[in-house]
Amino acid sequence: MLTINLLFAFFIGLTIPLLQSESFMNLGFIMIPLLIILNYVILDRFHYYLKHTTQEEDRTDAKA
Repeated sequence: MLTINLLFAFFIGLTIPLLQSESFMNLGFIMIPLLIILNYVILDRFHYYLKHTTQEEDRTDAKA
């Protein structure tokens, strides 16, 4: 997961000059893949926390 976050940050750093250019077409070509990657990172992190929380609840229910 850390690798995806680092690639995301690296890709943002590479594309900043393109986002500051005069052409507005670059914005869509750059932002849509970035938003897809960001959505994947957020959903993956949410799934991890949800899975971790439910496992802890199952353990506490089993002990009781």
